[in-house]
This record gives sequence, structure tokens and C-alpha cells, in this order.
Amino acid sequence: MPEAQPPAGRGRDPKPFRAPGGKRPDRGGHGAPRRERDEADDGRSLGAPTGPRVPVGLERARSKAGAPPRPGRDAAAPPRPDLPQDEEPHLPKHIRRDIDRVIGKNRRGADIALALSIGAAAIDEDRVDVALPMLAWAKHEAPRIAAVREAFGVALYLDEQFAAALSELQAYKRLTGRVDQNHLIADSLRALGRAVDRVVDSAAELVNADDAPEDRRAEAAIVWASALADAGDVGAGRAVLRNYVARAGDGDPDGEHLLRVHYVAAELAVRDGDAEAAREQFARILAVDPDYLDVEERVTALPG
Repeated sequence: MPEAQPPAGRGRDPKPFRAPGGKRPDRGGHGAPRRERDEADDGRSLGAPTGPRVPVGLERARSKAGAPPRPGRDAAAPPRPDLPQDEEPHLPKHIRRDIDRVIGKNRRGADIALALSIGAAAIDEDRVDVALPMLAWAKHEAPRIAAVREAFGVALYLDEQFAAALSELQAYKRLTGRVDQNHLIADSLRALGRAVDRVVDSAAELVNADDAPEDRRAEAAIVWASALADAGDVGAGRAVLRNYVARAGDGDPDGEHLLRVHYVAAELAVRDGDAEAAREQFARILAVDPDYLDVEERVTALPG
């Protein structure tokens, strides 16, 4: 899931939804991953988009402000997808147990697990067109399975269906009590033009969660900072990113998420008329990845 120099908008396509470990699977058939997802049993979520994704900007937020109406109770159920009969689902054990507990160890439960597995693998490979029908059906059949709501929400987010994504990801949060998808919740709120305070509260909850994945905390800090900047307080947005970097320390100085933070910090410095600070942030990126996005061109364009 790169465009050169997004205006403060989404920029490069998001990295796809990933299982723990962050590796793309080899796939066969309909896309069931050829890795053993069931080896992971640590209770973590299946994953989320990460990487060089700049959150939606003010103009896009305004264009997306009209959320579509929710479907009525009589809305047609999504059709059952064509599930391969010769493939087994590859899911963490805790998710399989959740499906067995809620649905039962039966054919229906096995089909829901397979649809979730295929949908997650399709997101891994940027095939949202494959993921959406699989996960829409799985959600209809098993709305109380947190992993289904999470995966469907991620797919909807990647498809820029922000109102629907927000509904699914908030359901995931209610079911689990987890905040590890709050970066997408906050970005969806921002895309829909909701109040800045709501965006900030959601993003800050993840940024301040010490046990959350670092790349997601970085994404939440970026959404938080960008929302403040779009609301006219660029200085406050810059402070958010400075505080995040100070708190994150040097745990992974070459990490993609930290390069993202430096890039957005440079963007905000440019908007704030601080060319020296922008040059410093871009230099940190170039020291790690000389070909990162359009950094060389941005440095050349800086005054002085």
C-alpha cells in the first residue's frame, strides 16, 4: 500500500496490513499465506499498515467530510465468497480459538477463518479488491470476532472508505480494549473532518502507550502533528514530533517509521519558515537512505 512530495496529504501508499514479523508471505491459490501464522500466539493483532504513509491533509479531509449513511438493518447480506476447498487458514492460534469459541468448531467457523486468512494475506499484497469481499462476508458472519473487525477496518481504510473504516476499527477497540489501531482511527477522523480534539485524543492514546508497536506510535504522532498543523498551529505539531523522537530515543535509528517522522518534521519546518531545521531533518534521512522519497530535491529547493 510513492508520490513525490505530498502536500500534507496521504502521500505514498500505505504499507499493507501485516502479521507479526512484518514479512510478506508467499501465496498460492486464492492467497492464503504460506507462512505459519498459527506459530504466533502472543495475542497481538494481525497487523496494520505502516511505512511511508503521510496522513490525509486538510483539503482531502474537507472533501471526505460527507460520511456515507450507514446501511439499514435490511441491507442485503454480502455474498459468500468463493473459498478454496483445498486450503487451510493460516492464523495465530488465539484467533482460531476465538473463532472456535464464538462460532464453534464447524464448517462455518472454518470458512470464516479461511476468509479472514485470505483477506489478511490479500492486504499484505496490496490486493484490497480481494480483501474487501472476503472480510465483508466474514464480518457479517462473525461480528464479534475482533480480528475480523480489525482486518475489515484496515481494508476499508486502505480503500479510503473512512467512515466505514472508523466504525470497524472502533468496534475492534471496544472488543479488545486495545489502542494499537488508534493511528488509523485518528487518521480516519481527520479524513472525515472531525474535530481536531478527537483526532488528538485518539492519536495521543496510542503515542502514550508504551507497550504499543513503535511504528504505530510513530504513525500516531504523525497524525497528531499533522492535524494540529492543518488547524493552524504548526509549532504545536512540530513539538509533538520533537517529543516523540526524544521519547523514542535511538532504539531503531534506521527504522522506516523514524524516517517518516523526520520527513514530516521537515515538512512542518518548511511550513513554519524554518529552513535550517528542515535541512537538519532531511540530513538525518539522507544519512540513512539517500534515495528516500524526494528528499534530495527538497533539500535543493530550501532557501539559503
